[in-house]
This record gives sequence, C-alpha cells and structure tokens, in this order.
Amino acid sequence: MNKIRITGIIFLIVGLALTYFLRNTEVYFFSGILIGIGLLWAITGKTKRTKKNNS
Repeated sequence: MNKIRITGIIFLIVGLALTYFLRNTEVYFFSGILIGIGLLWAITGKTKRTKKNNS
C-alpha cells in the first residue's frame, strides 16, 4: 500500500467516527467530504488525473 491509500483509509475512519460520535447536523457535511475523499483515495491510490497524449 502506498501513502495515499493509507491516508484515504485514515480519512474514511475519521469521517465515520465523526458521524458516529458527533450527532450534530453541521458535522455531517464535513464528515461526508472526509468519507468521500477517503473512499476515493483508498480505491484509486491517486490524487490527480493524468493526461494521456494520443498523438
């Protein structure tokens, strides 16, 4: 596992913990963003897209 996938898993765990322990609706938006980014990074392992030059 590379560093970005480990960071993604950490973001996912922190987002789920925020949702579970803090029952405020203001926190749901922030924890949803953390869960989304964590899931994306844990699956892909990349931070940005690469452009392919087909010439």
